[in-house]
Amino acid sequence: MKIKVQDFIDRIVDGDFISSEMEASVNDIDGALKQLLSDFQTTVAQGKIGQQILTIMDFEEAVSVRLESGIINLPFANINRVDNFFESLTAEVPVQIELIMEASDLNASKFHIDQLGSIEMLNNAPMEIAQQMITKVHAGLEQIKNNLAAAKEKKD
Repeated sequence: MKIKVQDFIDRIVDGDFISSEMEASVNDIDGALKQLLSDFQTTVAQGKIGQQILTIMDFEEAVSVRLESGIINLPFANINRVDNFFESLTAEVPVQIELIMEASDLNASKFHIDQLGSIEMLNNAPMEIAQQMITKVHAGLEQIKNNLAAAKEKKD
């Protein structure tokens, strides 16, 4: 799947994308992530831009995990910066899958983004993308647990 840079920007600014939300507990995370990816696959199979959101409620503050269509390693929230990375707004570029985690206890920026691969890769090797996503989310959740434990030790 390819898109012109300006078309991508316009779709995000205009809200012309499919978004869905779900919640899950840490105990159900792998199944929830597979469902998140399945929902994302359904969206992009229709030629649409997607944003699927999973909220994990088992921590002091909610953890947000999102899959977003992207053309550069930036979330939809930073759409105003996307054009800085391209010489031509009429260039056709591949649509990528961005995995975004947000949590107050994740890191100093409370944010992490990974590019999982292209939509073509998702179509050709969905299990690889799923495993990569699950591994990265588990690592992020482990980081949150470690940061919470370290903060608790500091208090004690």
